[in-house]
Amino acid sequence: MLLGRVKSFKDARMLHLESYLVVDTLPVPPAREMLDTTVSWPMLANDRFNCCTSAAAGHMVHHWTAANQHGVFLTDDDIIRAHAQLTGDHLMDCVSMLDVLKFWRKTGIGDHRIHAYIKVGHAKPADLRAVIFLFGSAYIGLDLPHFACSGDPLGWPDISWDLPAAASSEDAAPQTANGHCVAAIGYDDQVIYVVTWGRLKTMTWDFFVRYTDEVYSVLSTDWVQRDLKCPSGFDMTTLARDLALVTAVPSR
Repeated sequence: MLLGRVKSFKDARMLHLESYLVVDTLPVPPAREMLDTTVSWPMLANDRFNCCTSAAAGHMVHHWTAANQHGVFLTDDDIIRAHAQLTGDHLMDCVSMLDVLKFWRKTGIGDHRIHAYIKVGHAKPADLRAVIFLFGSAYIGLDLPHFACSGDPLGWPDISWDLPAAASSEDAAPQTANGHCVAAIGYDDQVIYVVTWGRLKTMTWDFFVRYTDEVYSVLSTDWVQRDLKCPSGFDMTTLARDLALVTAVPSR
């Protein structure tokens, strides 16, 4: 399996979730949030190219639309086309999450554009729960350890990412060279449910805290039902009012 994420640049104009979560009217996330995921997740070309940042966006589109009963699967061609535009046709090049978010908002991926995005500060479980509950998913950047990228039983193709006692300190250290991006679509008290490499995986909260480098919440109308309600029950009118600060997304 291939990777494809490089660290995003720092932008002082970036809006942060901490400023948004102080709004008193926000609902409290439930202890468990998991929609029906009995679907076959596509690889979206991440076994051929270093396009995880675009592939994760494609998985988020499907999850949002599947929750609203009209699931849309983006294709390998959709992801390859976006990745090619982002890299100047150098498909083995890696791309930052922030560059993908800007492209996704301004140009679109597979004819799907997002409305806004907000950076989540550190890897705080409470913040991630809020993002998944309110926005349907979270866009997560990881510095994976060696064991999570290997073919041995400690990593792929094992279904779960955890902190195994059997891994050496070298194998367990975060690796910036193993930058990867996944879509987080659910959680419970034990794990986070993420989509990567054409399948649903679980990630323990300890793994998330140890290896997460970036998290973004993404606002998309794909997460809204025809009655303008999100599956969480939060209506779009209220959401637009409470997110007035995030509609002016900073540019590079």
